[in-house]
Amino acid sequence: MNSRVTIYPAGSSDAQTIASMWGETSEWLAARGIDQWQYPASMEKIARDIDRGTAYLVREQDALIGTITVDESADAEFWRPDDLPEDALYGHRIIVLPSAQGNAVGTALLDWASRKAERLGKSWLRVDAWKTNAALGSYYERQGFEHVRTVDLPHRRSGALYQRRAGVVMGSGPEYLGLEELVPEDRGF
Repeated sequence: MNSRVTIYPAGSSDAQTIASMWGETSEWLAARGIDQWQYPASMEKIARDIDRGTAYLVREQDALIGTITVDESADAEFWRPDDLPEDALYGHRIIVLPSAQGNAVGTALLDWASRKAERLGKSWLRVDAWKTNAALGSYYERQGFEHVRTVDLPHRRSGALYQRRAGVVMGSGPEYLGLEELVPEDRGF
């Protein structure tokens, strides 16, 4: 990937686009025997995150290739008070479309979120992963995350918790891809 990649806040008209990305990725995962996200995306959560300004889209030239939501909302079922949940930024709904897999887009998104956490004065970037998706857990570890613990609640499929220090960049992220953040006024595509 050697073209310009941009990340920008999702707008209210982008909720269905994010849900479609979820659907496409869940089909791709299912075809590989991974049971993650095998249910419809929550339009309510997507719309809420867009309204809060925490949902972002990733574009390479004219093609949308991914999405990420980053916020300060620690899942109380996963992150305990002694984890200091207010000292972290949390990544959710991190999707890189199958067509963009293998191009370091995920690395770029995690590096971008890590820098964002550092700019906000946080100590950590945290994610939770599907308990049965060992490949995703290994991916996070290769991206500099440490496995904190796995919370095994019968009503939750996610629960493998990972964190890495805010500001950590794995080296092939934003600079490598030319990932730059645009504000809504700069979107003009």
